[in-house]
Amino acid sequence: MKRVFLAGAAAVALLAVAACTGPKPDTTSAPGKSSLNVYLYQEPAGVFSPLAPLNGADSQVMSFVYEGLLAVDPDYKLQPRLAESYDVSPDATTFTFHLRKGLKWSDGQPFTSKDVLFTYNLLANPKSTSATAGSYSGVAGVADLTSGKSTTISGFSAPDDNTFVIKAAAPNFGLMAVIGTPWILPEHILGKDAPEAVAKNEFFRKPTVGMGPYTFAEYKTNQYVHVTANPNYRNPAKIQDVYLKPMTSDVATAQLGNGGIDIASFSPTDAATVAGFSGVTTQEKPGAGFVRMALNQSKPYFQDVRVRQALLYAVDRQQIVKTVLMGKGEVRLSNFAKANEPAGLNDYAKNVEKAKQLLAEAGWDPNRTVNLQWVHGQRDRDATATIVQSELAAVGVKVNLVNIQAAQIAGTYKDKSYDMTLYGGGNYAVDSSSINVITACAQQYPAGGNISFFCDQKLDGLMTQANQTVDAGARKALYDQAASEENAQADLMWLYNPYGLWGVSKKVQGFRAPGSQDANFWDPASWSITG
Repeated sequence: MKRVFLAGAAAVALLAVAACTGPKPDTTSAPGKSSLNVYLYQEPAGVFSPLAPLNGADSQVMSFVYEGLLAVDPDYKLQPRLAESYDVSPDATTFTFHLRKGLKWSDGQPFTSKDVLFTYNLLANPKSTSATAGSYSGVAGVADLTSGKSTTISGFSAPDDNTFVIKAAAPNFGLMAVIGTPWILPEHILGKDAPEAVAKNEFFRKPTVGMGPYTFAEYKTNQYVHVTANPNYRNPAKIQDVYLKPMTSDVATAQLGNGGIDIASFSPTDAATVAGFSGVTTQEKPGAGFVRMALNQSKPYFQDVRVRQALLYAVDRQQIVKTVLMGKGEVRLSNFAKANEPAGLNDYAKNVEKAKQLLAEAGWDPNRTVNLQWVHGQRDRDATATIVQSELAAVGVKVNLVNIQAAQIAGTYKDKSYDMTLYGGGNYAVDSSSINVITACAQQYPAGGNISFFCDQKLDGLMTQANQTVDAGARKALYDQAASEENAQADLMWLYNPYGLWGVSKKVQGFRAPGSQDANFWDPASWSITG
């Protein structure tokens, strides 16, 4: 198989005045003499590193300054970026990337396959504290590295400056969806550090060398992240400076209306307001991720599947979509994308008596209080947290709401101290194999994105068998079995899949909306400003 791609509301106004910080956008049309203000849905954690646990705001910044071999476009298709093309062997064991020739890092140093090899070896090595190390377990030689039998990974190679090869330990048809897109790091900057020391390098606080269309300039806490056009990018950005500005969604909507922000996602409750802005167009996109609650299953009281099922039955998720999202979303029934779900999954429609019954059978202590943490500032999530608290109380589960900063979340995962956390994002539409990152036993944090510490060997077995199955129909049948198993086990408290709603200044051209407020931005080099 060969794939070849070529390059290619009233209070709003008052809030805007008080919150307008950072440079105003320059709307001159000449390339290289313009600036843009873009909304960040929350404050970054400030560690702009592919090794760090995924954080949506930091990731959005990194989508300006880094690039990977491949990237996911707004239609949820893999597209080459640093690679010009790639080949997949018929049995999906060998993946060969042909890199674009003549590329340079933003500091002018040549980019080669050695940088790719360096990055992949780092990301797959648990000693680097890579938050995605578990995703590379299917690569040949990774098991030997992690067990100490080898100091290198045989499945990664760079036969020449323009070629990078990945060999899987067994057929793995979903491998590219999982490890084809990580951002590549500069070996000439970080290569001197031992794997266990790289993550602590101050470079990640200010990553001024990258392969993306922009270079990192500065981060002013509570104000903005400033990136500026990379002069060595293969297709130079049309806008010189971009300021990514964290604020609450209501303030962002206000500034979208008065010109303080040029691109912003907005709450469905603000849709009518945004539609009334004469200088703004809107874009809507179904999301590839979803909003959910992780239940910390390292704690005994969440290990009983009946408890997890009861919490789903207790909450009227369809009503949340109807009232909080104004219909701009869908109830989620599993981690699998809607388009990939089989028919017949339990929809866990609200059933208070069923929830109470399951909790009683599981021996739930009605005197126990559990904490629900989330990052405050997004209207849908703020409202959802309050609704969940009320509806769980009605079935005998006491919930204490806890606001937390984005920078603090990873610590609660590391020490397993949290009870429940409400969060969103991810991309599970490219390939069904991608749910492994948040469900697999081997992906439990910090090795991967399984922050709920869920483990189901049957589910893992079905996913592994599916990924190794050559016949597409048979593979889909196995994924369907896996979806049914995951749905029954209720590994996460799936809430809803919101649509990405974006307002864009009419002066901005080329922006294509991502499917959610926390998704990476696509091809910012192609954005432009007209007079």
